[in-house]
Amino acid sequence: MNRTNICENCVCCSKPIRAGHPFINCNKCDCILHKRCKTQENIVTFREKTYCSNCIQNHDIIRYNPFYQAPHFSNNELLDNEPQDYIDSIGTISKTLEACQSYSTNKFNILMKQIPQTTSMSIFSHYFRNIDGNGTNFDKLAVELACIDHKFSVIGLAETNIDSCNSELYQIKDYTSCYQNRFVSNKTQQVKSKGSGVSLYIHNSFNFSVIEKLSVCTEQFESLFVTITNVPEPVTVGVVYRSPSNPLANFNTQYKKVLTALKGHKAYILGDFNVNITNLSGPDEDIFEEVIYSHGFTPTISIPTHQMPHCSKTCIDNIHTNDIDSSTISGVIQDSASHHQPIFCLQLMNSDASPEQNKSPEKTTIYYNYSNANLDKLCEEIETDIDTFYHRCDSFESFMNLFQEKIDMTCKLASPKTTKRNNITNPWITNGLINSVEKKARLYFEWKKN
Repeated sequence: MNRTNICENCVCCSKPIRAGHPFINCNKCDCILHKRCKTQENIVTFREKTYCSNCIQNHDIIRYNPFYQAPHFSNNELLDNEPQDYIDSIGTISKTLEACQSYSTNKFNILMKQIPQTTSMSIFSHYFRNIDGNGTNFDKLAVELACIDHKFSVIGLAETNIDSCNSELYQIKDYTSCYQNRFVSNKTQQVKSKGSGVSLYIHNSFNFSVIEKLSVCTEQFESLFVTITNVPEPVTVGVVYRSPSNPLANFNTQYKKVLTALKGHKAYILGDFNVNITNLSGPDEDIFEEVIYSHGFTPTISIPTHQMPHCSKTCIDNIHTNDIDSSTISGVIQDSASHHQPIFCLQLMNSDASPEQNKSPEKTTIYYNYSNANLDKLCEEIETDIDTFYHRCDSFESFMNLFQEKIDMTCKLASPKTTKRNNITNPWITNGLINSVEKKARLYFEWKKN
């Protein structure tokens, strides 16, 4: 055979690669190039594997996951003394970050059809994007949301460039909007015209209230937080924006205060942090990562979300949560017309519940009425017939039989009745009432200590 007829050509210089020539091949598409042609532009090494520039551009290869070796932790002697739930949590974080991927609108719609929805509350979902100005891009956002066959629970926007007084001009059907005012400079007393303003759109099926102490607008930090109450467990959702021109160290300080205040609350934070987590290249970036994990939060987006023309892709938009142990699906919705890609996170609530568990509770049959009057009659019967108890009760079984006779005589209903009220379902017990009772008890004990 003629050796020149079976050699391959280098994808960089287009010259043939003959036997004995050092070469490199892409682990994704198996293309081949001369080793001398290797540059940072045409070949990238990631997790000890090499990939060509085309695969890096078209596939979600470069991703953030500091725990990608988590499946091997169970055999690591250094972690023998760590709690098992801690190791399991690391594995869950790793799986979530590895599963994050890009979706076209059609692919996302197919995904939503594949997720079983046993109840209307089975999916709690978040959608975020840097809109780069409501005035120029809000109509485009409305069209994109209309093409998606899913109503997100919460929609977060950054860089709206408007104040709350103009929020009525930008409405989304079936949603209630909540806007934070733009930053006003203390020196010039002028509103920042561009690169400021955050907002949340909450679906009308949810009740919410704004958390004023966490909703701020400064030169270093912009945020808006709400608490959603009519869910199995109250959820805090916030949107955060950091301008790339502001020092990251100042942002870290403020963000640490916010995460500390959210301790003990199930929370999701949507935001444009302008920190590329796929390339943490400085001490402030490392501190940013440490602040997130040290407060029990974790990113859910691990792939690039932003790209300027003739620049590398970056992952600067994210959704942070301290409820990563729930069934979570995250990703990026492709939108080639914008520098910022929309991101989403789906939390599957009650995903382990069987259809029987999601049905309305059955009625309870009541055979006895233990009212105060009937209990008084029971005590009178026992006191009157105490001698009978003394003589007949030669064993505990005989005592229980006689006691049951007295209960049937005084408390048993003539005919059983049914009711929907039971220990599991009490219509008058709401989350708000439970929170009020707990707060009253806490205040009482604080008063008692003093």
